[in-house]
Amino acid sequence: MFSFLKRDNSLSNVDKVYGIVVDQSRKPTFYAELSIPDNIDGRFDVLGLHMFFIFSRLKNEEKIAADFSQSLFDTMFVDMDQSLREMGVGDLSVGKRVKDMGKALLGRIDAYDKAFSAEYSDIQAAIIRNIYRGDLPHLQQIRRLIKYSKGTIENLASISKEDILDANFSFTQAI
Repeated sequence: MFSFLKRDNSLSNVDKVYGIVVDQSRKPTFYAELSIPDNIDGRFDVLGLHMFFIFSRLKNEEKIAADFSQSLFDTMFVDMDQSLREMGVGDLSVGKRVKDMGKALLGRIDAYDKAFSAEYSDIQAAIIRNIYRGDLPHLQQIRRLIKYSKGTIENLASISKEDILDANFSFTQAI
């Protein structure tokens, strides 16, 4: 009875993985030392970068990983919806804002996917455009974020899919 209310066991750790991603994206270093704006846009951008790391790691795995990634995406946007409502955004505009945020995240994921290809071709431009929104902090800060991003991608590649799906991992790369 009510089996439709039960979450698939393979997706039971989505909230935990989302929590790991959110905790990492809230590290003060991103905002204090890397000059990413500590506002709703900056936090969304750092969260989006970390979601990309997970999606990228899981993208070539079997269907369970794709289902997990979709559920993780959905969880993020339920959280975004709640956050906007808590900030006092009117009910009528929340849906449109969440839809726009979803499109923005998908665009960033596509840009990062291309930039972080095997050649690591255009990472700096993608970081400036999507994290710093065109503003230029010191080149040292951009390089530090790129080094962190590459290290995070490499670290996640060494973690088994099962450990990621079981929320048995952390972002160990220093920022």
